[in-house]
Amino acid sequence: MEWLTSGLRRDICILLYGDERRAQSLKSAIETRYDRRVKPDRFYGALDALESSGFVKKRVDGLEDVYSLTDAGRNAVETQYAWMRTEVDGES
Repeated sequence: MEWLTSGLRRDICILLYGDERRAQSLKSAIETRYDRRVKPDRFYGALDALESSGFVKKRVDGLEDVYSLTDAGRNAVETQYAWMRTEVDGES
């Protein structure tokens, strides 16, 4: 799955799994995970790529953008999780 070749895009989708998030909250969670600042253009570029690919949808709430996974995004995270679990557990 091409969209998961970017760790940032993959991690954004993982954070969105099960709940929507405001853009700034999502960016803060990513920065906490990476323990470093993520440049805004890189972060919003990843969100735009996920949205244009149909994995993430955006709605506006007042002045803030709120993001959530689409069904395609949810399926992609679940597929990635299953693959990782198989590899970590050493099952074929």
